[in-house]
Formats: sequence, structure tokens, C-alpha cells
Amino acid sequence: MTRLKIPLKFNKAPIWPTHLDPPALRYSQSTYTAASGASPQPVLDGRSILSPDIDLNDFRCTAVIDWIEVRMQNTPGLHQARNIHFHAKKMLDKLGSQSTIFVSGPDGETGYIGHDFILRLQQPVAREMMEFLEEMLQYYRPRNPTVMALPIAGTEVSVDFRVKPKPGRDQDASNLLRWRMADTLRRHLRLGPVLTEEVRCAPRYYIYLNGRDTAIFNIDRNTSDLSGKLKVEATRLGLTHDKVVPLRRASHRSAPIDTTHYIGAEEFAVMLRVMDKTTDRRNPSSSSAVDLSPEERRARIEVRLKNTDEHAVLGVVGLNTVGDLCRVDFKKMRKPFFEFFLPTVGTTCDTLSLSVSVSASETDVFARSGVYGLDRLHRSIEAINRARYTAREISTRPTKLGKKGRLMSYVELNRKVDRALRALSRHWRV
Repeated sequence: MTRLKIPLKFNKAPIWPTHLDPPALRYSQSTYTAASGASPQPVLDGRSILSPDIDLNDFRCTAVIDWIEVRMQNTPGLHQARNIHFHAKKMLDKLGSQSTIFVSGPDGETGYIGHDFILRLQQPVAREMMEFLEEMLQYYRPRNPTVMALPIAGTEVSVDFRVKPKPGRDQDASNLLRWRMADTLRRHLRLGPVLTEEVRCAPRYYIYLNGRDTAIFNIDRNTSDLSGKLKVEATRLGLTHDKVVPLRRASHRSAPIDTTHYIGAEEFAVMLRVMDKTTDRRNPSSSSAVDLSPEERRARIEVRLKNTDEHAVLGVVGLNTVGDLCRVDFKKMRKPFFEFFLPTVGTTCDTLSLSVSVSASETDVFARSGVYGLDRLHRSIEAINRARYTAREISTRPTKLGKKGRLMSYVELNRKVDRALRALSRHWRV
């Protein structure tokens, strides 16, 4: 069985004991065969599947709501956000709550004075939040009729993977498992083009360069470094240069384990982050944070959803009002936001068959930019070959890539996330 080894990348390399393997993620390669009773998929014919050598049973997977924003609208008389925050905090303290509260205007304004407010509850607990909102309605008498009718303005849902304790497993071994899981989440996540190809939304991480944070995209968007031959060939076939960027090996980058990985822009309705979470309560203005205990450190993927004037994204997942929290199926969030895939490699997507020499190979690309970059590579090759077929330069029509392309569902990981999201739904059935 062929194996692939991908070293884990760090900004600050850990001091590593010699009795453990160096930090890396290993892959086994097996030939694709159709499932029993199913027809073979033409796009996977003659290909091999790369599967990570990671035991998902080593991890406890849970889903939580990190925060939720509720709109309190049309309060009689003018109120200040800071005064509402003062009373809201007193109410939470009275309930013995560990949640924290932030109050702003309808568009997130601080220091707001008016009638419409957004209440953001951090780490909400189902029954406790309902009691708190009931008291807020009784105190401020807004024109929202009931707690259940209060509109939801935004939320953040996280899926965490904690390493299970095991006799004989020391902290170094636990760290290695957690790092491998964080890399697996980044490397095997692929979302729809609407979430990855919009301006400023592409998968990326940040480095501090020339006095500011600078985005490093998993696939470089710069076309100036493409070879002259590749540019000429793209132009000749009627393709824009950005379509062939994935064919350049150096255009693909991998995010370090100790760096947060982003998909989606800050102002966009949807933004995801993948991280090795070792700190909490980070304050960007002071660069301070609280270190988590070893048992609370985890690999995390989180999605932030906020309604905007252009996109009522919360309605897509059935979260319009507080009442929806009691009946929503959070599992519906898995396919659009937590969809993981396995890569396939093979001669049916051979870059050597192209009409111009390119530097990228499937395994090189996957090692750098994961299934996202590999899928982009496949679609670049398809675009070139389809243009050549249309020009009658080749006689064989290229196999059309569907939604999954040449990727396969990472069934075991997707099922684990499904179970965590179903458990979250049960928690909110108050």
C-alpha cells in the first residue's frame, strides 16, 4: 500500500521528544471501487483514495453555540446601550449565569442611544437564556410580543474535537493527536464556491508583515508569477489567467497549525475559522488571552452566521427567531458549512496530458492546499481540456466534473460531526 507523509507546519516549531514520531499526517492510498450495488463513478475511474491515518475514536466531538445575537426592538422611550448592558449584567448575575453580555445598536454601534438594540450572549445556556430574555422583556417592555418571537441577528456555532484521555498517553502524545486533527479539519474541508470564491472570502491565514496583518491565500490570487507559456496558452484557449493559477505548484500554500485559518470575509454573512484552540477570551486591542488547560485544548471549526441586507442567511438554516432554537435541526448546518472530503489521485487527471508543461501534481497540491486546492487543480485541467475539445484539438470529450469533482465524501468524519450537531439540537429543546 502506497503511503504519503505530510509534515505539519508551524510558525513556532514545538520542542519535540525523540520517543514520538515527528509531527506529521500520514496517508494510506487505496484503489477506488464502487460501493456494493452502486455503479462506478466515471470521474473516479482508475483513481486511488488518500485516507488519513487518524483514528477518529481518539476524539470526543461536541458542538456548541459560542454566542447568539438577539434583537430587542421598539423599546418605549430612548435608552443607552451602556445602561441596558448594566441592567442585563445584573439580571445574568442574579441567575448565577456564567454567560457574558454585549449590547450594541442595530448595526453593531457602540455608545448607541435609541429604541432598537442587539443583545449578544456569549456561551448561552438554553433555559437560562430564556429566563434572562423574559426578564429583559418585562423590564424594557419592547413591542416584541414574546421571547419566542424575538428575531435572531447572528450566531456562531463551533464543533470541537478534544483528545480523549487514555492510560499511558502523555501530554506530548495528546498534543500530536490534536495537531493532526486540526490539520485534518483544514486539509479536508471544502465548501461551495459561493463561500470561497467571492472577493476576500477565499481560504487564507494571516501573517504580520510590514507592520500589519497580511492575508496569505491557500491559492495565490496573483497571476503575474505564471509562466509566459501558461499565460499564452490560457489566452489562446479563451481562458482568463486566474483560471490556470492552480496549475502552478508555488501558488498553493498550507496554513501553519498555530495559525487560524479563515474562509469568508469579516463583513460577509458567513465566515468560518479552523484552529488549534489553546487560548480563550482573546482581546485584540490588548493582545491578551487566557491559556486553556491541557484538557480543554481542542481542534475547532466554527461558523459565524449574520443576517445582512443582502443575505438572510439565518433563515436558510431555519434560525429566524428565538423560538426556532427550540425546534431547529442543527444537522442542517453540516453540508453547507462542515463538509469534509477525501482526495483521489490518478492518471485520469494527469497534468502531463495538458498542451503546456505545468509544475503542479496532485499529491503536491494536496500536501499544500488540501482538497480545496486539489479540486481547483482538477477544474483548471477540465477547463483547458474542454476548451481544447471545443477547438477540436483533442477527440475525447473531458469527463464533466460535478459538485464533488474528483473528491469523495469523508463519511466517518461527516458522521461524527452529524452526531455532535444532533446533540446540540437536543440541548436546545427547552
